[in-house]
Amino acid sequence: MARGKHSDGNRKGPKSIYIRKMRYEEAYRLLDREIQAAFMKGETLVEVVHGIGEGVLKKMTDDYIQAHSFLKILEDGGLHLANNPGSTLVEIMGPSSEDLKKYLK
Repeated sequence: MARGKHSDGNRKGPKSIYIRKMRYEEAYRLLDREIQAAFMKGETLVEVVHGIGEGVLKKMTDDYIQAHSFLKILEDGGLHLANNPGSTLVEIMGPSSEDLKKYLK
């Protein structure tokens, strides 16, 4: 799979967003674009594949998720979908009314 691509294919499970081996700025833009697209499509789970490395992209992913109240990191949740230490499973929840006001300006 090419860098920065996501898989929608015929496989079951969450959409994957690949930011592994990307520069920080490029990875951030792709993550933001793909999370917003998944939200608009009504998806509830995405897997962000950031790799292990020095942990820069994992920290960026965690910071991004914490900055958005409609996102939540799923540790395991009994799903066993993202048991890869190089990826983070993210739940996309419905936004609060305050978030909607902020995004719909």
